[in-house]
Amino acid sequence: MTNLEIFRPKSGIFMALLAFFAVSALVSINIMDYGFINSISAIAWGLVVCATFYLIFVHPKVIFFDEGLMIINPLQSFTVGWHEVEEIDARYTMYVIHSQTREKIHAFAAQAPGRYHSRTVHPNEVKGMRVGDSGIIRAGESPRTSSGAATAIARNRFDQFKRFEGQGKVNYDSSWNFNGITLFLALTIVAVLAQVMHS
Repeated sequence: MTNLEIFRPKSGIFMALLAFFAVSALVSINIMDYGFINSISAIAWGLVVCATFYLIFVHPKVIFFDEGLMIINPLQSFTVGWHEVEEIDARYTMYVIHSQTREKIHAFAAQAPGRYHSRTVHPNEVKGMRVGDSGIIRAGESPRTSSGAATAIARNRFDQFKRFEGQGKVNYDSSWNFNGITLFLALTIVAVLAQVMHS
């Protein structure tokens, strides 16, 4: 993997930090009111909520590189070489279609906005973009959105790969986020046990 470029929207990190602050504030108030021992259940559930927000808002990202891209979703990751990409598009999220399996791989980090967002797009924003003959841009392709920005990067990298065909290739691969799943399940079990023991 050469010339890496990581795409992760700042809004997701902001949402996660906001959630972490709110949860820590609520748990702190609980500890001050009832003491540490009586607040173990609240602490455990707070950790479950924080782990959930981390998996949803911080963990997902898209890594672009010269040979392909890696889509990291909350529970699963996909590596796809540019030579295996049939189509790059954005509907509910930015996605690529694998040429052999015909699988549509969505990028959780590149969410598309509502369909009415396209009405707010200024003509200057789409200069240099590949817009259809109708001249209408879909909401998911707007450069002000996560899906639009990720789609533009992916199409640019894809075009570069086709232009320089001699560069290396990576093969399709998918893997589960076992660390995240295990941590989430462990925290949930601890929280349930703490709740049962407290009641």
